[in-house]
Amino acid sequence: MEPTPVPVDDFLATVPERRAAEAHRLIDLMREVTGAEPVMWGPSIIGYGSAPYRTAAGTEGLVPAAAFSPRKAAVTVYLSPALLTNTHLMGRLGRHKVGKSCLYLSRLDHADSEVLRELITRSFWEEVPPQRNRQGALARAHLRCVADYLASVALEARPMLDELRDLVRQVAPEAEEVVSYGLIGYRMPGRSRAAKVFVSGWRDHVALYPQPDDEALRAELSPWVRGKGTVWFSLSEDLPTALLERVVASMTGSGSPADAATSANGTTAD
Repeated sequence: MEPTPVPVDDFLATVPERRAAEAHRLIDLMREVTGAEPVMWGPSIIGYGSAPYRTAAGTEGLVPAAAFSPRKAAVTVYLSPALLTNTHLMGRLGRHKVGKSCLYLSRLDHADSEVLRELITRSFWEEVPPQRNRQGALARAHLRCVADYLASVALEARPMLDELRDLVRQVAPEAEEVVSYGLIGYRMPGRSRAAKVFVSGWRDHVALYPQPDDEALRAELSPWVRGKGTVWFSLSEDLPTALLERVVASMTGSGSPADAATSANGTTAD
């Protein structure tokens, strides 16, 4: 399969009106999820981005990383086969049928829009996994909400990432959780809208950015520092929660320096 120069709008002009309206809704959704523009692949598939494939026989080629086709009988959404057997998601989707790697929707309105969005997002990021470096963050830079970011995270990293998110929100409950620079960031109330703390999830670790200004805390964090300013926690280890609570408090201004010192010394102020 290869992309073609046929304009998407020209193809949709040949599709029944109801299917064309559904197609435009999916075009907007997939554009938001992927950050890419729609392109025709073959005569009837609307695709976004590309991903390599290799068959058992050794044949190689490209397929769209996300795609759908507004066919007469149903809208066909192409998804990772593993997601189509995810009973938690598919059970909440609504009326549908499935094939080997296809989700069939006789009417788009029959599907729960948030579940459909999560399925498309997860499938896309399985095809185009973020790399474990700055390019990964840039690849996620188009994501607009935390739900989309979380759907892009490897499933094995979600529990630890959620633990880290919960820790930040417990220490700084007034912080607003947003997506910023392709990461999850936490903005504090006030004139500055810049996030003070960032967290991210990857296939084998979670991370916190940047390092705190406090030199004593930086020294305590040194066993987990990777590169310039990234605090990196392997999924195979437990988070140092007591230390991270003091780090987040220092970075967000939640709690006083005396509180942090008291926690560090294990003493109680009179």
